[in-house]
Amino acid sequence: MLALTLAVEIADAVAAAKKQRQSSFDVKSKARELAKAHPNAGASVGDVTDILEQESLAAGIVPVSEPDL
Repeated sequence: MLALTLAVEIADAVAAAKKQRQSSFDVKSKARELAKAHPNAGASVGDVTDILEQESLAAGIVPVSEPDL
């Protein structure tokens, strides 16, 4: 059930970016935020980043990753 909540939030994040007509989306930043919000979902930041990248591309949004500071 925890993974399902994370999956819904991933879908919501991509849908919001599409609705706002964003041409690009910082997947790494959003992945860190979602992984931190759902530590018991069994997904690493890398896993969430990969999924966000795939879903962004499927929605026609260019996934970008800002460099770590």
